[in-house]
Amino acid sequence: MKRLPDWIGMLLRFMGFTNLLWGLILVLAPEGLLRWAKMDVPTVFLPWHMIGATAMLFGVVYYFTSFNPVKGLLILLLGFLIKLIETVAIIAGCISEVITYQLALYFAVKDLIWLGPLGVTLYWVFREWQAPHEAQRTNPDKPLSETLAKFSTNQGYDLSQYSYQKPLLLVFLRHFGCTFCREALHEIADKRTAIENQGVRIVLVHMGSSAQGEAYFAKNDLAGLAHISDPECQLYNLFRLQRARFSQAFGLRVWLRGLKAGVFNGHGIGRLVGDGFRMPGIFLIYRGQLLKSYKHQLVSDQPDYISLASCEISV
Repeated sequence: MKRLPDWIGMLLRFMGFTNLLWGLILVLAPEGLLRWAKMDVPTVFLPWHMIGATAMLFGVVYYFTSFNPVKGLLILLLGFLIKLIETVAIIAGCISEVITYQLALYFAVKDLIWLGPLGVTLYWVFREWQAPHEAQRTNPDKPLSETLAKFSTNQGYDLSQYSYQKPLLLVFLRHFGCTFCREALHEIADKRTAIENQGVRIVLVHMGSSAQGEAYFAKNDLAGLAHISDPECQLYNLFRLQRARFSQAFGLRVWLRGLKAGVFNGHGIGRLVGDGFRMPGIFLIYRGQLLKSYKHQLVSDQPDYISLASCEISV
């Protein structure tokens, strides 16, 4: 298991126990359950036995998954979808009076009350599944000038060497599928000339491969721009760009901005490439020193690229 809250393992083990219990009732005593629920008792109980056996199977699976939830992500997702489908079916059956309220209560205890906890568990497990191994480590505390030389652009220049030629505007991007990443690249392409006219060189930092970066930037009118592939987020860590909290990535303001950028402005969304929870940021560096910085508080923030690139030193 990676770094997950202890309650997740305990919750999954308890879910395993309750699934075994409710499944056992359907396998061994479906007639008694239906009589208690004031439902008609069928002559064939095979469908009820199958539902019970499935519940028991997931009970066992939840128990063993509790010891390594990250590896069991797809199982947890499948379990969530099954509980969601059963809940919708029971609510529909209750409204249409196909089933009684007593039977609906049974399935509410079996499925409905677990949707929230299981959904939260899925969020935490997916978040850790996304995290690169390097992202688990503490950010280095060495001076910036001592570490920049370890990172090179696609053109073969290390950042320390590069920063002595011209001021560098390091733009750390979100993952390539993010609508805000697409919006940022569109804005950088529009303002590229204005930024470079200030004597500043733009360097994009991303979490895809170098080839993915080349193709993606060419598609966004940024061909030839220097960039750095950082799939393990080492450079992101160096500049203290943390992983987003839930409110930073999924808050109401983010959703509203995402609707505007993705739908009304046409930036859309794409396949997730990189850590979907990594925060972006912008830094102006010259001669190995940090001159300006901008760290997004929300993934949807819109920085002023031209203002951040303004540099009053002689270059």
